[in-house]
Amino acid sequence: MMDTPLNRVRRLSRTFEIVAIAGIVLIAAGAVLALVIPDWTRNLLLARLGQTGIALPLTPTTKLGVAAVVAVPIGVMLYGLWAVRGLFGEFARGDVFSAAACRRLEVFGITVLAQAPLGPLTATALALVTSYANPPGQRLLVLTLSINDYFALIVGGVLVAVARVMREAARLAEENASFV
Repeated sequence: MMDTPLNRVRRLSRTFEIVAIAGIVLIAAGAVLALVIPDWTRNLLLARLGQTGIALPLTPTTKLGVAAVVAVPIGVMLYGLWAVRGLFGEFARGDVFSAAACRRLEVFGITVLAQAPLGPLTATALALVTSYANPPGQRLLVLTLSINDYFALIVGGVLVAVARVMREAARLAEENASFV
């Protein structure tokens, strides 16, 4: 088989399809373990809330609330990875400009874009859930902003725009092919 650019894309795509599947499995397993192992739960709170997360109580009710809060961004992330897994599958079959490939790229872009507001909202919700049992005056309202949230906004926007450009290019190519 000749080493053409499309064949290189196919090989790369097969590799990243496997990487996406591995990511889905590892993220799902890690999320469950982060809620089952108390030290991991504490690390999750520290990562999202900084030093504020050290003294927050980890009761079974609190852990259930934490699970409910982190389920949203993790669910969005897993949905995006599932879409990108399918995108790499399309590319591996040589369907680079198919409507399905464009749609999967757009879905992935939307999920990356969604992570931008989910970052600060998740931190705020985690602070509220974990400090709700505290007496009045000791409950927390936290707002965190990260460069990662901004980056997710930009990268997600670029991916959505590229997907829409690809869709339009595919439509124009199909239209031009019908004239021949």
